[in-house]
Amino acid sequence: MTLERKDETASAPEKKCAASGGKKPVIVYILVLFLVAFSLMALSLLVHQRSNAEAMGRLQSSVSAMQEVQELQNRVIQLQEELAEAQKSLASAQEEAAAQAELAAEAQEASDLLSHRVDALYDLYALQQQYLLRDFEGCRETIQAMEDGGMVEFLSDGGGAADVTSPALRYQELKEAVSALEDRAP
Repeated sequence: MTLERKDETASAPEKKCAASGGKKPVIVYILVLFLVAFSLMALSLLVHQRSNAEAMGRLQSSVSAMQEVQELQNRVIQLQEELAEAQKSLASAQEEAAAQAELAAEAQEASDLLSHRVDALYDLYALQQQYLLRDFEGCRETIQAMEDGGMVEFLSDGGGAADVTSPALRYQELKEAVSALEDRAP
């Protein structure tokens, strides 16, 4: 029995070694599997982070583009407001120019009227001088020129001093006097 016990005790450590030696490859296999799984998880994490970084880059560029679009829209709104103000200013300037043009036209009409009146008064003066110098042929020519040129209507009917004959009345007197002399001439 002692011998058997010795064999049993000797075989027990061998069994322990065999049992522990058989477990060692399984632990290594499990450890390798854990390392592979961990490596795959780390690789998956890196790929996912890279994908996220690309998505964030695209998102950031989209945000930048949207900000640029917003700035451009703000600029367009500002330019539209400036355009509206410029159009109002232009309309105001055009109205003012139209008013100035109307005033200029009125002034031109007044100037033309005064010019015609001056010409008519000059012709009346010439007629008086010719009558005083007894140039009746010249009087007839001046009267005819005044009537043909429409200068008679520019002679005023009054408005002067009470003791001064109006230009229109003076013209009528001279015309009648010249006509009366023509009738008496043989």
